[in-house]
Amino acid sequence: MYILGICNNETASACLMKNGVVLAAVSEERFTRVKMDNSFPSRSIQYCLDFEGITLKEVHVISYAWSKGFSADLLKPYIDRAIDFHNDEKALEIFNDRIKLEITQDSQKRSEFDNWVKENIDVRNTQVRNYYHHEAHAASAAFFSPFDTGVVFTADGRGDFESTVIWRFNRFFDRPLIKLYSALSTDSFGYYYGRITGLLGFKPMRHEGKITGLAAYGDPSKAMELCKKMINVSDGRVMGQLGKFYRPFFQPYEHELTGEVKNFLREDIASSAQVHLENMMCELLNHYLTEFPDDQVNLMCAGGVFGNVKVTQALKKIKKIKSTYVQPQMGDGGLCLGAAALANEQFLKYKGNPSQKTKPMQSMYLGPNPSYNNQMQVLPKPFDVCDSKLAPEKMVGSLLLGRVIGLVQKRMEFGPRALCNRSIIYRTSDPSINDWLNKRMRRTEFMPFAPVIRLERAEEIILNYKKDDVTLNFMTSTVEVSKKFKELCPAVVHIDNTARPQIVTAQSNPFIWNVLRLWETSSGELSLVNTSFNAHEEPIIQSESDGIAALKDGIVDELWISKGEEFFVYK
Repeated sequence: MYILGICNNETASACLMKNGVVLAAVSEERFTRVKMDNSFPSRSIQYCLDFEGITLKEVHVISYAWSKGFSADLLKPYIDRAIDFHNDEKALEIFNDRIKLEITQDSQKRSEFDNWVKENIDVRNTQVRNYYHHEAHAASAAFFSPFDTGVVFTADGRGDFESTVIWRFNRFFDRPLIKLYSALSTDSFGYYYGRITGLLGFKPMRHEGKITGLAAYGDPSKAMELCKKMINVSDGRVMGQLGKFYRPFFQPYEHELTGEVKNFLREDIASSAQVHLENMMCELLNHYLTEFPDDQVNLMCAGGVFGNVKVTQALKKIKKIKSTYVQPQMGDGGLCLGAAALANEQFLKYKGNPSQKTKPMQSMYLGPNPSYNNQMQVLPKPFDVCDSKLAPEKMVGSLLLGRVIGLVQKRMEFGPRALCNRSIIYRTSDPSINDWLNKRMRRTEFMPFAPVIRLERAEEIILNYKKDDVTLNFMTSTVEVSKKFKELCPAVVHIDNTARPQIVTAQSNPFIWNVLRLWETSSGELSLVNTSFNAHEEPIIQSESDGIAALKDGIVDELWISKGEEFFVYK
């Protein structure tokens, strides 16, 4: 059974599932080269169909998640919240503005999907299913995790009038996901952190990672009271303080807020905002963990807020949490995955075939290979062509010469993290790269680059390392690292002694695993830099053509493209 999952806003994306396994997934931005492209994912849909060699007529279910609408179970929380503001005219005005804007925005995107269905789908032969925004986020985390039971935490700016939801999950129940708590879109962790991003001069929904990096340089106590004036958690509820200090929008900002912000250093505000977010999310989760009698509970997470790797690290430290999985495509681009999983589970209730249940996700290499839909008719002649078995040694030779390498191999990653199939690779012993390499890529980052390491080295690198920590396979959490690692690989260790590693095995990425094995011996280093292959404000590259353009632009010194059993090397 084929299920086509679709989401069509923020990072519009599509995926194709067959019998509980995701075969292909990609975001529209990878084809259009427009960062976070929210246009209808026509190219993404076509890629998914092309990958399997089928047409739309052969798809059994179209499953959609972005704007289903207002769920009946939200009526009472919205009424209760309106009562909270009944004596505050300003707060009620903001409350109403949030609801009105959400209705307008969602109706436009919903119409876009409905019109596509009318033009392309014969509903007599193909079913169309719709799912709520946070329901799809939860499904993308829960069903694709390695866990059968646990708690699911979803958090973003907003979606279908919610912003944060806590769920109970049991893969084998008739109702696998049961909602325990919902925060309204007026009370949003995502808007809180996005507003901080804007207040500090960066772009909300784009540069939140810069705030996370900047936070390590500040004092969290300095602006903590200001952050608490914006939003807080009380008795298991997220409470946005609607008024002059907080609105559930990225802008505008009241003059009282901008005036108070001027009293603090930028890094102190970032630090206070980050620690306050961590504290709120830990407090909220702890409140609902009392619903679970077990001492050790699995945690599954999705939603744009979980792009914040420091939040994940903080949640993992909660005593009652056993293991954690963050959906690698945690943002709204991952809604298509959740929609497909929900349709698959719902379909199985009627068909009763347990072998087709949604399978845990083993890999995020779900996108196109380098030559898919290549728009460059004739590629330049490569400098060198080498057999893939000899390529690791040759790449290490280039790295020892200080060359910055752009690596384009096999199918590209789905999600915001480059996992060494569309990555820039460099040595980790030179901390100055955080200046010159970022400038070369036109980035202004406060966090160091991320390391890729072999599984065999994990215990000597990561403090309190757990072998079942799957967040480290997908770069969705920071960790504290050893003194030895910081000394040998300073370019990938942050000022607070943390790093955001990707762990690879000989099975998950054999080429980069072999490169690392030789690199450790040749250089004495324990890792390599793995940063996404893109310039600032551009999507991660997809094709051979994209890679050639990046080489010509001086972003990398060498371009390595896999072609079957060979690598084409351009300089």
